[in-house]
This record gives sequence, structure tokens and C-alpha cells, in this order.
Amino acid sequence: MPYGEIPRGLADLKVYPITGVSTVGTSVDVPGARSLAFNIDSTSDELEGDNQIIAKAPGSKSMTGSMEFGRINLAALAVIFGGTVGTTGTTPSQISSLDHDSATTFRFFQIVGQAPDAESSTSAYRVTIYKASATAGLDETLETGAWNTPGVNFDGIAIGGNLLKRQQYETQIAIV
Repeated sequence: MPYGEIPRGLADLKVYPITGVSTVGTSVDVPGARSLAFNIDSTSDELEGDNQIIAKAPGSKSMTGSMEFGRINLAALAVIFGGTVGTTGTTPSQISSLDHDSATTFRFFQIVGQAPDAESSTSAYRVTIYKASATAGLDETLETGAWNTPGVNFDGIAIGGNLLKRQQYETQIAIV
């Protein structure tokens, strides 16, 4: 019997810092995740002659994507953009903050998103994007009568020739 074939929604999203070449750190939950979107493109080179395409050579594949959040989690943003979350004061007057650095350094992170299967309440579909780097964002809008649902765009980078992994779980398990 098939399982994890009809994903619906986004039940969990986590980001992991990547240090060094490909050392994946501890996961950070992205609470209130609204969407994880990604697209794999491939390029090709065409040879034309006699007013037609006479040969085509495949090129490399690339990935672009985006995430949208329903909650702002400074620890997750620190994984994506860099920096350290600082907290000052004592309860009930604590203030947590994260400075968004203007430096043009790339931060690398891994993304794992999981959706429950619409046909079975016990199975799931999971996607692991091995290595990503933010290319735009955090896009935020503070507007009267509207929710602030920030978003970030990213590029995927292959590790060992792989951009991502798709998995179908007969019995869904929590992302760790």
C-alpha cells in the first residue's frame, strides 16, 4: 500500500546551521511555518544549424526556493542570516534581539520540511534541502489590520552532487 503520496500542508519545518564544508549542527524549529517552496531548474546548451536545433547538451541543475513564516523565531533567523540572539533584563521585562548584519558573507544552512499525508493520518512526506543560502529577505510588512508573515528566498547548493532528498514515511516521525 502506498504511503506519503499526497502531502497536504506543512506540519513541521526546521533549519540547521552548516559550519565548515558540510558539518550540520543542531536543528532549530521554525514555529508557525507557512510554506516551503522550491524549484529545480536545469540548463542546456543548444547547437543550431540549418534553421533548427541539431544538438542539445544538458547542463547543471540549480535550485531556488522560499520560506514563509507565521511566527518570528530569532534563533531560526540567526541560523539563516547569522548573528547571535541576545537577551537582556529580567522577567517580565526581558528583551531578546538579533542584529541583522550588513556584511555580505554567506551563511549556509540545511532545511527539512515535513507534510502529513492526506490519505493516511499516520504517514508523511519529507524533504531535506541539503545546503541553502539566503538570497533575499527577510521580507516583512508591518501593516494595520494585516499579519506579518515574513519570507526569505534561498538558493540550494548541491552536496555530493545532490540538491535535496525526498522521503515517504509509512509512519511519520518527528524531525530531529
